[in-house]
Amino acid sequence: MKRFYFLFLFVTLFGIFSCVETQVDLVAEREKALKVLVNFNKAHEEKNLDLLLSCFSDKPDIIILGTDENELWVDKVSMGEAQKRAYETFSEVKLSERDKILQMCKSGGQAWFYMKVNWYVESGGKQYTFEGIRTTGVLEKDNDQWQIVQLHTSMPFKGQVVEY
Repeated sequence: MKRFYFLFLFVTLFGIFSCVETQVDLVAEREKALKVLVNFNKAHEEKNLDLLLSCFSDKPDIIILGTDENELWVDKVSMGEAQKRAYETFSEVKLSERDKILQMCKSGGQAWFYMKVNWYVESGGKQYTFEGIRTTGVLEKDNDQWQIVQLHTSMPFKGQVVEY
């Protein structure tokens, strides 16, 4: 009978404590996630590869999709190698963002974002301006650190491709 009471007590306590919902400060987590996006843009402007790489997860199953046809990476190392080559050719990079949206998962462990970014780049003695680059992605919190696990950038087509 003692074993039954012990088992009953254990199951009851386990049930009570496993059903307790932990409170997450979504405002604080949102600020931490937004800091990753600030660092992402700052890294490009400073051509700081280490800062850029710190924005991305080390997980082997991330997806990074750039604007150029061949810019698809499934890990941050290969993306970093390509970005290093780009940084070596850029003499200046300036970014301005607008329309930033960041939505938090209720659990506080994931967030997804959208922002439009204007890029000004000097490379090879030429100046390039790209307006309204759409940047979307997913951030995950892992080991108390927010990092990008999915990123997609695209250059919108002006007007409508097909009238509707």
